[in-house]
Amino acid sequence: MKWNELKRIAIAHGFQFYKGLKGHDLYINRETKKTIMLERHWSQEVRKGLVNKLRKDIGF
Repeated sequence: MKWNELKRIAIAHGFQFYKGLKGHDLYINRETKKTIMLERHWSQEVRKGLVNKLRKDIGF
């Protein structure tokens, strides 16, 4: 899974862009009060362990 795919899924699950950091973007879900950090390397593959953690945080 690539970073841009993960970003689209997070937005579809209610996450909104909060602020940009040096190489990452913060997304927040105001309903669940969860915050996730996504790298800006949109076309690169996300490492397997990180995908599993973010899937759990996003809720899919």
